[in-house]
Amino acid sequence: MYTEVKELVNFVCRYMFGRVPRRATGIFAAELGNCLVAQFSSSWDIKNPRNGEMERMIFIKCGADGSSKCFESCAGESGLRADEVLENMPAQLRIFANPGLLFYRATECGVDVPIWKGDVNTDAHYQPIPEHIVRTASRKADSCSNLGGAGKPVLLTKKFPIDDLAVLELVNNMYIPLALEKCDEINSNLSHIREKYPFLFTFKPTSAQTYSGIEFSQTRFGSSKSRQDLQTMVGIKQLVNSNQNNSYSDQIIDTSIYSNY
Repeated sequence: MYTEVKELVNFVCRYMFGRVPRRATGIFAAELGNCLVAQFSSSWDIKNPRNGEMERMIFIKCGADGSSKCFESCAGESGLRADEVLENMPAQLRIFANPGLLFYRATECGVDVPIWKGDVNTDAHYQPIPEHIVRTASRKADSCSNLGGAGKPVLLTKKFPIDDLAVLELVNNMYIPLALEKCDEINSNLSHIREKYPFLFTFKPTSAQTYSGIEFSQTRFGSSKSRQDLQTMVGIKQLVNSNQNNSYSDQIIDTSIYSNY
C-alpha cells in the first residue's frame, strides 16, 4: 500500500508546487500519506483489489460534498490552512486507490483515467521517488549513457534530454520524496494498524542529511578527521615509558659493572 499512497500523494501535491512553500508541502504530503494508510488499511486486499473501492476514494471540491476531511486535518498539521491547499486543486476530482492501480475521475460519472499501475506487491522494492519520474528519466538516459547497463544511467559528455516533462521534474526536484521510518510510538487506537503497516511516511528532501550518535562520536566535534583511540594511545605511552625505564636500568647496571674495575 505504501507505494500506491506515495504515488497518490505526489499526484495531489503537484498542484501545490510553486504556490505553497516547499517545506510545508512536503510535511503536508507526509501527513496526508499517513492519514490515507490508516484510512485504507481496513479495506486493502491485494487478492481482491476492487473490493471496498469506494471506501478508498478521496474527493476534492465536489459540490455539496466538499472535500475529504483528510485535507483539513493534514493541512493543519503542516501549518497550512485547508483553503490554502484546496484552492490550488481542480474541482470535481475523485481519486481512487486500489492495490496495483490508481485512477481519477474528473466528474462523478467520468471515465477512469489511470494515474499509476503496477504490481500489488510493489512495496517489496519501495523507493521514495515517484515511479513515473524514475522510469521515464532512466529510459530517456539509456540512449545517451555508457553506464545504463549497470542500472545507473550516468551521462558523460552528452547533453541530457530535457524535452520530457518527467525528466524536467526529476532535475528540478518537482516531486515529494517520501521515505519510510519504523513507527515506535504506542497508540492503542492504532495498534491494529501498526501490526500490519508498521511504517510512517516522512518528508526527506534531497538536501537533508541524517547523522547518528555513533557517527558523531567517531569524529572530533563533528569534523571529518577521525578521533584517535584513547585506549590505544594510553597503551603506546605505557609501552614507551616501560622501554625507557628498562633502558635506564640497563645503563645503571652497566655503569655499576664498569665502576667495579
